[in-house]
Amino acid sequence: MRGLFGNLFQKWVIVFSTQHIGDYYKVRSKLRQHHIDYQTETVTFKGSYSGRNRHPTTYHLKVKEKDVQKTDDIIDP
Repeated sequence: MRGLFGNLFQKWVIVFSTQHIGDYYKVRSKLRQHHIDYQTETVTFKGSYSGRNRHPTTYHLKVKEKDVQKTDDIIDP
């Protein structure tokens, strides 16, 4: 029972953040290759950006708190 509740309420930590979709996919691919569970969170800011009417998106990759150290070694060897 204790393990069930521990898995339900695990803390997720942002380990990578970027506005470049290519960088996001590179890091996500590394996490998949090492079988690390991850979540993606996106944040979009509305308004004028660099004189254009774009809405820049920031991509956050989150991993379980227990995998943070392992993830740091994979992202920045």
